[in-house]
Amino acid sequence: MGVFYDHFLFDFWPSLHSFLERHALIRAVAKVLAYVGLLVVAALVYASYEALDDHGWIPHDHDTPVWIQGDWLVGEYRDCGMLTTTPPAGVVLSQTARAELPRLFCGKNWEGEGVDEFENAMPDQTGATDALRGRGDWSPFNSYFHVLPVRFFGRVERPDSWFVSWRCQRKSDSLTCKALN
Repeated sequence: MGVFYDHFLFDFWPSLHSFLERHALIRAVAKVLAYVGLLVVAALVYASYEALDDHGWIPHDHDTPVWIQGDWLVGEYRDCGMLTTTPPAGVVLSQTARAELPRLFCGKNWEGEGVDEFENAMPDQTGATDALRGRGDWSPFNSYFHVLPVRFFGRVERPDSWFVSWRCQRKSDSLTCKALN
């Protein structure tokens, strides 16, 4: 940093550079302030990124298992529900169940009741309920899911929520989803 600092001052502020060459203490203080300024800028960039991500401005691309009920036309929107890896209080997920999440449920219902629709559409409703509650195995239900590239605008992993609502638009070979909560 010292070489860059010296060349930067010499190239852009020759009179300041010569002043600092004569006053070593002021030069040391100026270097410390430059380092502190860089740290402040880095912290502001990080905080800005976090704020933009929290408000859904940063896209996250994931290959996601998606359950789709019925026909879904290209360009059409649906409200979908997603189970995350953060279980509600009192529920402990097995490693197997945690590895199978998140999953996106896009039923026919516009109000985002895809999880309930999935549960009701399965031949083994008890097994589906157990899988949804983190007590069962997803493998009997994998054939009902399509793994699609999904671009999420908003955080997928949320430590404060077990269920996340998304408004998703069908593309020809993928989905784009924006967080509703």
